[in-house]
Amino acid sequence: MNRPEALALAQKTVTEMATNARGYQDQPIDARVSAVLRIAEYLTAPTGENPHDDRP
Repeated sequence: MNRPEALALAQKTVTEMATNARGYQDQPIDARVSAVLRIAEYLTAPTGENPHDDRP
Protein backbone atom coordinates (compact mmCIF):
# COMPACT_ATOMS: atom_id res chain seq x y z
CA MET A 1 0.00 0.00 0.00
CA ASN A 2 1.43 3.39 -0.89
CA ARG A 3 1.55 6.35 1.52
CA PRO A 4 -1.44 8.34 0.11
CA GLU A 5 -3.65 5.24 0.22
CA ALA A 6 -2.49 4.44 3.74
CA LEU A 7 -3.17 7.99 4.95
CA ALA A 8 -6.66 7.99 3.44
CA LEU A 9 -7.53 4.64 5.01
CA ALA A 10 -6.02 5.66 8.35
CA GLN A 11 -7.97 8.94 8.38
CA LYS A 12 -11.22 7.12 7.59
CA THR A 13 -10.55 4.53 10.30
CA VAL A 14 -9.69 7.09 12.99
CA THR A 15 -12.69 9.27 12.10
CA GLU A 16 -15.03 6.29 12.43
CA MET A 17 -13.45 5.23 15.73
CA ALA A 18 -13.47 8.75 17.22
CA THR A 19 -17.11 9.54 16.43
CA ASN A 20 -19.48 8.84 19.32
CA ALA A 21 -23.16 7.92 19.11
CA ARG A 22 -24.20 11.58 18.82
CA GLY A 23 -21.91 12.14 15.84
CA TYR A 24 -19.32 14.26 17.67
CA GLN A 25 -15.58 13.73 17.62
CA ASP A 26 -14.48 12.74 21.14
CA GLN A 27 -10.71 13.17 20.87
CA PRO A 28 -8.72 16.40 20.41
CA ILE A 29 -7.24 17.01 16.96
CA ASP A 30 -3.65 16.23 18.02
CA ALA A 31 -4.68 12.78 19.26
CA ARG A 32 -6.48 12.04 15.98
CA VAL A 33 -3.52 13.24 13.89
CA SER A 34 -1.14 11.08 15.92
CA ALA A 35 -3.39 8.04 15.48
CA VAL A 36 -3.67 8.62 11.71
CA LEU A 37 0.10 8.85 11.34
CA ARG A 38 0.72 5.70 13.42
CA ILE A 39 -1.83 3.68 11.45
CA ALA A 40 -0.45 4.94 8.12
CA GLU A 41 3.08 4.02 9.25
CA TYR A 42 1.88 0.55 10.17
CA LEU A 43 0.09 0.11 6.83
CA THR A 44 3.18 1.11 4.83
CA ALA A 45 5.67 -0.97 6.88
CA PRO A 46 7.18 -3.98 5.13
CA THR A 47 5.21 -7.18 5.72
CA GLY A 48 5.79 -8.59 9.17
CA GLU A 49 7.32 -5.41 10.61
CA ASN A 50 5.55 -3.22 13.15
CA PRO A 51 7.59 -0.14 14.15
CA HIS A 52 5.58 0.19 17.38
CA ASP A 53 6.03 -3.38 18.52
CA ASP A 54 8.33 -3.37 21.56
CA ARG A 55 8.33 -7.14 22.03
CA PRO A 56 11.73 -8.86 21.71
